[in-house]
Amino acid sequence: MSAFLEISSFGKQWKGTTNFKVMPSGNYEFRATITYISVARGTEHEDCTVKIIRNGMNDGNIEIFENGLLQNATHHLVFKAAYQEYEFDNINGTLLVTGNSPPNGW
Repeated sequence: MSAFLEISSFGKQWKGTTNFKVMPSGNYEFRATITYISVARGTEHEDCTVKIIRNGMNDGNIEIFENGLLQNATHHLVFKAAYQEYEFDNINGTLLVTGNSPPNGW
């Protein structure tokens, strides 16, 4: 499926729940426990705010806001549908983002 269909399915599952906001612009914003796996840092977990852009030229971009272990200086926290793969798991409601950035070890 395309990244946009995966994001749409994710939004449909979570829309209307307490933690999931659909902003007036159509963007999604919510808190999530992020599991971040990288060659350089192994597996890390952190609770962060996430924004998914749902309009315009940046539609499909995902931004994880810095918190705790996950910082812009050490982690890739902005994802683009053109460069990463998105997969929605409708059984547990998660959105898996995969990809790599070899120069940074992410």
